Amino acid sequence: MFKNVGASDRLVDRIANEIQSVIAARQLSPGAKLPPERELCDQMGVSRTALREAVRMLVSRGLLEIRPGSGTTVRKMTSDQISEPLAMLIRTHDQAITPDHMHEVRSILEVGIVRMAAVNATERDIADLKAIIEQMEKGGLRSAEFAEKDAELHKRIAEASHNVLLGVLLDSIRDVMQEIRSRVRRYSGLAEIVNPDHRRIVERIAARDPEGAAEAMYDHLEHAKAVQREVLTGKEAGKRTRGDKVTG
Repeated sequence: MFKNVGASDRLVDRIANEIQSVIAARQLSPGAKLPPERELCDQMGVSRTALREAVRMLVSRGLLEIRPGSGTTVRKMTSDQISEPLAMLIRTHDQAITPDHMHEVRSILEVGIVRMAAVNATERDIADLKAIIEQMEKGGLRSAEFAEKDAELHKRIAEASHNVLLGVLLDSIRDVMQEIRSRVRRYSGLAEIVNPDHRRIVERIAARDPEGAAEAMYDHLEHAKAVQREVLTGKEAGKRTRGDKVTG
């Protein structure tokens, strides 16, 4: 299964890349064990020291996991293993990430995503989206719950595109978006702005209307930008709010 990687100045990297290639080719499926250490060293023509260092490298990347008593196994990959490092990169970037930056990124990503969702969504996808809309419209949700449903809807739209990479990219800005949502969730009349937008988006997806869905998403993001700007500049502070409930 494994090729002999021979001697190299960067032997550990070569070992790690070979094991990673075998996993990527699905010759080892999630949950499968690596061959015993001695056997693997013989197959690859390397020392145990180099192999162990390469395995530690792949464990840190999230590709392998070491289970006491079970050996080294292939870890099931999830989008979090890709999106979490991207999210950390965004959060620790030298320059501040502003709401306007987020709006620009969301406009590029989510308008494209919803266009694809209108083409690729299954009937189950559409039913799930409508169910979330109904939960948001019925009222009585606390602001935190409303924000969670808002995030869930956008995530399900990405899933309805049936392009895994788009979902991963959207997940990469999830944490930063959650911070913004937490700051605007008590905006007076938020539901009256958000709910009609969301319903229009889902209706256009259900109608298999990519351009109409894209237009609806663009309008929604513009409305969200206006709300965020008002809240973050403090103009909303003097307004009368409706407590911690969000009405539909």
